[in-house]
Amino acid sequence: LMKAGIVLAAVAVLANIPYAALIALFDYDDVLRRPAGEVLELFHAGGSPLVLAWWTFGLSAIGFALAAMLLGEALKDGKAKLASGITLFGVLSGVFQASALLRWTFAIPSIAAAYVQAGEGSAERAAAISSYEALNMFAGVGIGEHMGQVLLMVWTLGVGLALMRMGGAMKWIGAAGLVTLPLWVIGQTELLSLSMPEVPVIEVLPYAFMGWELWLLVVGVALVVLAVALVFNSVWATAMVALSLPVAVAGVGAAFWVDAGVALVAVGA
Repeated sequence: LMKAGIVLAAVAVLANIPYAALIALFDYDDVLRRPAGEVLELFHAGGSPLVLAWWTFGLSAIGFALAAMLLGEALKDGKAKLASGITLFGVLSGVFQASALLRWTFAIPSIAAAYVQAGEGSAERAAAISSYEALNMFAGVGIGEHMGQVLLMVWTLGVGLALMRMGGAMKWIGAAGLVTLPLWVIGQTELLSLSMPEVPVIEVLPYAFMGWELWLLVVGVALVVLAVALVFNSVWATAMVALSLPVAVAGVGAAFWVDAGVALVAVGA
């Protein structure tokens, strides 16, 4: 429980560092709604710092896959009894999302360079735009976002129900995860509308992601507290950990945000 809790909490906190860098360097994710040519020019102008931000963001999804495996191992017995198939859904979600995100590290740079180097209105620019749009729709929207989120929904459902079976505070924490599911489901309209314009769009995915990420952090902290309670069998020790962990997590997160801000200022300079 301790390992799974620490990794879950760490993933929830640390994934925000490259995400913040992408917002600062690339105006993510609003930039993805701009014309393809403009996106490619902005990406090319971002240079290596932007590519590195995408690489670390992709690796954060691998971190979630690792966390899903550790949680599956921790909850394989007892009241929770998390099925191995549910763990597989979580691992695959992380792998799918990482594979899609890493296109920005290993595929988009050459496409962006080809677009910038080609002449205005040339066939080369048209080919670069076609390559970007096809890759973005299949790998980005289809594999990373849609399939990644569908798998994530199944994992969240399974983990939420498993935590509820543990009883006590974990019952309510598990139920909180289930509350995010309708937002994920409704949010798929935004993705499906890209290929079926008649589908009404309800933009709730950012709220689904933020709510789910907060839930993941709470699950991680709760598992660490539970592990301490089981090891020491002490109400006092458990209470101290319960009170100190949120402060510690917030402090670590703030430190990384400050470091990321300093790095971005240095890059801008």
